[in-house]
Amino acid sequence: MSHSASGTGRSSTVASPAAQSGNTTRFGRPLARVFLRAAGITALVCWAVLLVWASFGTGASSGSSGAYMIIGTVGSVLLVAVVIATAATHAGLRTIIGALFAAVFAAVAGWAVYSSMPEAGPGQFITHRAGVAALAYVFGVIGGGLLALSEFVVEGYSGGRAPAPRQLRRKVAVLATAIVVMLAAALAPAMQLWAELANQDVFVGDAAATGGATDPGLDSLADLAGVGRFTDTPYGLLRTDHPVEPTPQAVTMLDPATGAAVWFHRRWNWHSSQPPVLSQAQDLVALTGPRADNNGDFQTRVLATRDGEVAGTADFDGSPGVLLAVADDRLLYTKDKSETFSVYDFGGGLQWEAAMPDGCEGTAAQLAGGRALVLADCVPAPDRSVARDLVLAFDLDDGAAAWQQEIDQDAVVVPESFLVTEDAIVLDSRIEHRVSDGPFSARRFEHQLIAYAISDGAERWRVAGQTFGSTNSSACGGTLHLSQPTAANASGVTAGGESKAQVPVSERRTVQIIECFSAKDREGSWLGVMAYDADTGERLYRKAVRLGFTPLDPEVARGWAAVLPDNRAMLAADLSLDPNRPDCRLYEIAEGQASEVALAAESADGTPIPANWCHEAQLSPVGTGAAVSFVSEDGTRGIAVVE
Repeated sequence: MSHSASGTGRSSTVASPAAQSGNTTRFGRPLARVFLRAAGITALVCWAVLLVWASFGTGASSGSSGAYMIIGTVGSVLLVAVVIATAATHAGLRTIIGALFAAVFAAVAGWAVYSSMPEAGPGQFITHRAGVAALAYVFGVIGGGLLALSEFVVEGYSGGRAPAPRQLRRKVAVLATAIVVMLAAALAPAMQLWAELANQDVFVGDAAATGGATDPGLDSLADLAGVGRFTDTPYGLLRTDHPVEPTPQAVTMLDPATGAAVWFHRRWNWHSSQPPVLSQAQDLVALTGPRADNNGDFQTRVLATRDGEVAGTADFDGSPGVLLAVADDRLLYTKDKSETFSVYDFGGGLQWEAAMPDGCEGTAAQLAGGRALVLADCVPAPDRSVARDLVLAFDLDDGAAAWQQEIDQDAVVVPESFLVTEDAIVLDSRIEHRVSDGPFSARRFEHQLIAYAISDGAERWRVAGQTFGSTNSSACGGTLHLSQPTAANASGVTAGGESKAQVPVSERRTVQIIECFSAKDREGSWLGVMAYDADTGERLYRKAVRLGFTPLDPEVARGWAAVLPDNRAMLAADLSLDPNRPDCRLYEIAEGQASEVALAAESADGTPIPANWCHEAQLSPVGTGAAVSFVSEDGTRGIAVVE
């Protein structure tokens, strides 16, 4: 059978390539209009949403939170609503005018927010709220521009506005909306991160990278240091840069020999809720506190003491308590009036919690030897008839109770005399005896030194009945010092990061009590030292130097003494009995022999050393000698180094 050539044959529904190309060309501009219109409206909505979130949802408690922020938010939301309603009902010129007005308004408002952002520094910072608000106005500019542009991509005659198929229009609109929403979702936290970085002032001492940054004049915040004391470290003196209330997380490591900054780390939008905390090995320092513009955000930033590099940042929803100790990837906090404590890792993850015995509060703690070691002050309880101090040890991995030791019921251990080495606890269990009554009653402190093994709590040695003499000042209770707080004394660092030679140390580690007491044979007082072998408790020597008046402030009494790695004790003293006519001296006690040490007339940076330098002195072991910090005439702290 033959087929007719003129027959209709099989029909085909497949369009020719030419026809497909024509359809694409025909729908190109309408689809572009759909894309721009959807993206523009979505960006305007993101403007309003981000601005409302910046104003009311970021938890900010300070900063850009005044009337202007509220007016801008209300005005922006109303303007976005008007523009979207206009675009939905009046295509063409009205939409173009409304969209351009919104873009101009957002640009002006965004510039106002950006220009009002302060230069980060003491007492001022860029808030997360301001950063997100600036981003919101950027979306307003983009949204208004895209919406106005969408009205220009088609011809004015009706044929040019022929719509594309509905399903295709929906897909393009969804794509445009998704792109804008994802941008907003990604850029909002990015702006918060930008605000964090903009509020930071970080320098790590690296001579090769920083060139002239080793100049002592680099640190422009020297005059902001006030009279706050330094934190002693093996790598220099750690200074709190702006010790006011509230104190920002701003610290600088100073090279005592030159006064130059070895490194600094300053976060002006985070407050310090407590002084810096050093690890037992003194290789880590932790700064902890809430964000300045949102007390609900709490962080602990852990830095390497040697160079200031960030070792970890733990984030918390609200305060985890008071930070007591830090170690490798572990942070120990106490809360609920020190009746409970918790251990977190550097990421803020809770590892374990433990409760103190009934009636006990933690007063000091340290992490060492795989143990969390806590000094507890305990009042009478059902299982304890009298008040006394306890030493508790917990396994650092799981919080299981390892051991505990009870201190004599009449004795007290102050936190400053609770010392921890790599494998032992050395403490001063002291008893205060009243010698006379009255407003200026005399007292005598009886010391009992005890050493416990960290692993099992076994008593290694005990030395009881150690006394200096009577005193009328409660500030003269005595302070315990270790000549070598860490196993291997760390090498120092000069400004710029150049390593110094390792500091020579004595083969014998000593523990020394330093206390002031009244002189019996004359007016004035004595500042005495008793030194013991840290391994055996053997008493090595006792020596004292003359004082004029007895310190009344415990901080002053503690600041007048330092024990160096070679076992020398450095002592500051005022021989005068008249505070207005000081006679400040510096002494060295080595192997039981005292000698006066000359102090230069000015520090390394040229700051004159005042005559009353000892009244607010802080002595610190540095290298092969000691650093003497003092309050200069302008109210800042200067440093002088003696060998």
